[in-house]
Amino acid sequence: MELSFFYYAVVSLFVIINPVGTVGVFRSILEGYRKKDRGRIIHKAIIVATVVLLLFSVFGNAIFDLLQVNLYSFKIAGGILLGIISVNMILGQRQKTKHTKEEEEEWETMEDLAITPLAIPLLTGPGSITTGILLYNSAVTVEQKLFVTLAIVVAFSLSYLILRHSEMLFEFLGTTGTKVITRLMGLMLMAIAVQYMTGGIVDFYYAVFV
Repeated sequence: MELSFFYYAVVSLFVIINPVGTVGVFRSILEGYRKKDRGRIIHKAIIVATVVLLLFSVFGNAIFDLLQVNLYSFKIAGGILLGIISVNMILGQRQKTKHTKEEEEEWETMEDLAITPLAIPLLTGPGSITTGILLYNSAVTVEQKLFVTLAIVVAFSLSYLILRHSEMLFEFLGTTGTKVITRLMGLMLMAIAVQYMTGGIVDFYYAVFV
């Protein structure tokens, strides 16, 4: 019973994190960086996303209550940010990833990029945060709560492997294939952004008027 809950948690989180679906998004955002730097950014993004999701899963309700922020506001804000990114992808506009002259300044830029938008909200967004909170709240025993935290680590470890080795896929697709995939992923990301925003608006309506 406990293991089945763990498997359920891993699958639920992995699906909502959707590393396969975000491969094209990562490729578009990290275009222009060296292969070594892309690896560092992905590594940083995974760590940040994992820590944030762990914190929100365990303390999510308390954090939202403390900040007096509703989950529907978080959904709308995340949707707007993803919408901006998706427009750049669809139009084929490169992200602002110009290297600075100084390595320290360059790494600061990469750190910012790893945190937002890669870690938040692409990997750990309203969907995964909501899923993490629901899973943790539904855990009855201490073992199940530990399984939820372990499931988060496992899901992000699998996501890291997929994102880290996605270079081979895009080398196979070539320049034209990569551009096509990037445009399609941009449309999918726009759909996700609209879903976040409309979901937040619906939640707001039911919270205020119903």
